Amino acid sequence: MKNKLLYPLIVVIIIGGVFAIYHFTSSPADAYLSEEEAKERISKQYTGEIAEIELEDDNNKKIYKVKIKGTDRDYELKIDAESGEVLLLNEKAVTESDKSTTNEDTAVDDNTEQEDNSGTNNKEDRDDSSNEETKQQPNNTLISAEEARDIALDQYPGAEITEFEQDEDDGRYLYEIELITDKEEIDLEIDAYTGSIISISKDELDED
Repeated sequence: MKNKLLYPLIVVIIIGGVFAIYHFTSSPADAYLSEEEAKERISKQYTGEIAEIELEDDNNKKIYKVKIKGTDRDYELKIDAESGEVLLLNEKAVTESDKSTTNEDTAVDDNTEQEDNSGTNNKEDRDDSSNEETKQQPNNTLISAEEARDIALDQYPGAEITEFEQDEDDGRYLYEIELITDKEEIDLEIDAYTGSIISISKDELDED
């Protein structure tokens, strides 16, 4: 009788042991997005060529650091390697002078003083052109503050806007928005002309 009762107990112990061994010996990497999966998610959200992607440790958290080269904008992102969530986004508009910088610099011959001076003048011209193009906007109509709020809340449903202001940075008008969720504080910068999100930064809230 005792043996009949022991057999089911032994089976349960064996199954539990096998599960525990599998759980503790399985690779932590299984929980992370593969590089291809990360690229696929990024490509759905941002247009351009993924120039660089690298898995890194950031405060004991695995992230993908990504650089994207677009036709009119470049992006630098940090993405949670487990969830695929964008943790940080920096966007830079690409001007015509930026596109031609490499070719022009290659054409400069440093062996002659004349060409050195020409290269310096070309660089100054490019800098002036870059400043002028940065100040140019695609249209003359700003999106409203309410539209900017909607964009932020669409990006983070359920978040609360704690700070909101319009700012100007080197001729570019922005909406700077701070939001808070149950877990983190989020700072957004939104282009006041196009409504595109230029920058995202997040800080986890301290647990009290």
